[in-house]
Amino acid sequence: MSSLLLLAACHAEPKTAEQVSQAAASAAAKAPAAPLAGAPAAASLAAFVPAGFGILDSASGDLNRDAWPDKVLVLRKNGEDTTTVEDLDRPLLLLLGQPDHRYALAARNDRVVLRRGEGGMMGDPYQQVVIKKGFFSVEHYGGSSHRWTRVITFKYAPADHSWYLSREGSEGFSAFAPDSTTFSSSHTPRDFGKVPFVKYDADSTY
Repeated sequence: MSSLLLLAACHAEPKTAEQVSQAAASAAAKAPAAPLAGAPAAASLAAFVPAGFGILDSASGDLNRDAWPDKVLVLRKNGEDTTTVEDLDRPLLLLLGQPDHRYALAARNDRVVLRRGEGGMMGDPYQQVVIKKGFFSVEHYGGSSHRWTRVITFKYAPADHSWYLSREGSEGFSAFAPDSTTFSSSHTPRDFGKVPFVKYDADSTY
């Protein structure tokens, strides 16, 4: 049987250059899209910053599990560091990378990032935002002699192209015994149900 197959292969007509080209084109069309070489220019971020605001922080990564690099922007009111008003909201923007090297605003929430005055004696509680494969977390740290952390995590849902609260976690410890945890809490959708990113409020209990 194997000799017959070998004989048939030897007598098969060679493919023409046109046939080879068409086969290559067909294979390329079926291949998954490759990531862009490079992210959108930083200057393009300015278009998403409202008048009277500046960028407090940003992070790059994959927010929606596709081939294009995305961005999270954390904004603050201009002059926030010098004003006596400490309850100014800090908008958080989700920007999705596009094939043309531009960003598109996917969602915004002004009440995810804690305000400057909500960190107690430690000052501004905001630490950073981290993106990882469809998840992003906003990390906070504050307190005085008693310190605390608060991490708010959201997860991308491909079904409706939205993000939902995935975990709300917090820990406390004494500044005099940082290795000794005084309390620890972690809540998931089993506890708080389905909370869309756009409706989340850090002042609420989840």
